[in-house]
Amino acid sequence: MRNLVNLLAASFVLGACAGAPDGGRSCAKLAEAQAAAQMERETSLLEQQEWGLPGNSGLQREFIAMDAKAYRAAVYEECLRRRGLQTQDG
Repeated sequence: MRNLVNLLAASFVLGACAGAPDGGRSCAKLAEAQAAAQMERETSLLEQQEWGLPGNSGLQREFIAMDAKAYRAAVYEECLRRRGLQTQDG
C-alpha cells in the first residue's frame, strides 16, 4: 500500500510541475505534501479499523486516493490564486 501512496504522490508532483512557473512548482510541492499527509492519515485510520478483521477495503482505498487527488488539486488552485498566478486551464 505504501508503494501505491508513493506512486500517487510522485505522479501528482510531476503532473503539477509540468510547465508551471516557479511559483507554480512551490504550490505543487505544498499541495502534494498536504494531499500525501491527508492520504497517509486516512489510510492509517483504515488500517487500524481493519486490523485483525477479515475483509477487503480496496474500494475504500480507491476513495481515499480520489479524495487525496481532489484535495491536492484544490490546494494547488488556492495557492496559485493567492499568489496571483493563473492555472494552465485559466
